[in-house]
Amino acid sequence: MTDSLFEIDEPEGQAPLQHMPITDEQVAQLRAAFADAGINEQKERKAVIESCVVRPVNSLRDLHATDAHRVLSLIRQRKEARPKIVGGSAWDNREEETWIDRL
Repeated sequence: MTDSLFEIDEPEGQAPLQHMPITDEQVAQLRAAFADAGINEQKERKAVIESCVVRPVNSLRDLHATDAHRVLSLIRQRKEARPKIVGGSAWDNREEETWIDRL
């Protein structure tokens, strides 16, 4: 038997840890994050989730706990990348004066 820093003895008969299932709290966090980001359609939500976990997912309960962290991060990134329009149109909210304004 070699004693090495990186070789850890596993007890016999013990299976490696499986992926932890998603918790109820994480499901609630994902739903709230989707609503906050304005992602309301199920098809769009599914596309966001599957782009992150790279496997088919039929419901939030199909996710693992570690998947939830990655999906939440992706939703937050998408929300921050969205243009922020306070009110009115993009034309009304433009920052610079145009030739039409000078007429």
